[in-house]
Amino acid sequence: MFAKCYVSAVCLASATLLAQPATAGEDRDWSVLVGAGALVMPEFLGSAEYTVVPAVIGTFQKGPYYLKFAGPQVTANLLPFESVYAGPLIGYGGGRKDLSDQVLKRLPEVDEELWLGGAFGAGYDGLMLERDTLGFGVEIAHDVMGDSGTTATFTLGYELNPTERLGIGIDLSTTFVDEGYADAYYSVSAAGAAASGLSRFDADAGFRDVSLNVTSRYAFSPNWGVGALAGGSVLLGDFADTPIVKERGRRESGQGGVFLWFRY
Repeated sequence: MFAKCYVSAVCLASATLLAQPATAGEDRDWSVLVGAGALVMPEFLGSAEYTVVPAVIGTFQKGPYYLKFAGPQVTANLLPFESVYAGPLIGYGGGRKDLSDQVLKRLPEVDEELWLGGAFGAGYDGLMLERDTLGFGVEIAHDVMGDSGTTATFTLGYELNPTERLGIGIDLSTTFVDEGYADAYYSVSAAGAAASGLSRFDADAGFRDVSLNVTSRYAFSPNWGVGALAGGSVLLGDFADTPIVKERGRRESGQGGVFLWFRY
């Protein structure tokens, strides 16, 4: 579950890098951009415990085609269009292990995950201003190695570039999870209830959360720059009502991070 939270934050930062325009006067159509930084986030969505983790992000792009990695997740665009993208997704998840909460540590562990799926979306430039973009994206992933089910994340984003060096974006997203994911991470089985003392609970499929994040980037040279993100999430329905969150965690959570990036 931590890995999914990590990927969500790092993908936002990676999208910020991908949006970085080419340097004025540059005529090549390919670029390599890598970044590293640190993230502060909950151990899982709904956790009261926070952690600081290193993050590595990057984009390899040639024209409209790109390969983008955000921590343990990789996505690619295979379409030859400037405003529409689609391609495969592959990611790794660490499952639910090594939690700080001593009560939640007594729940059954969730095995490691291999997420396979796809990402697609579209963007529209010049919506209201000369340098702004409205975009929509969907990522669908299924765990082919464990029992963590399927997730689908829908994101609506807007980015404004006041100058060629500065970009500011806002992203609103929600994630739908199937019963397999809900059961793995938010249900409390009879065995889990006996071991932890939490009430038994069966979580159903549904929209897990609504998240709002703000990202920014600034290029202080043709090759170097910094990026940052800050935001929060609110759990919905069964995912807020489970004893895992209601008795041991928090419905609302926040996240933030800073990155240094290099573009070649």
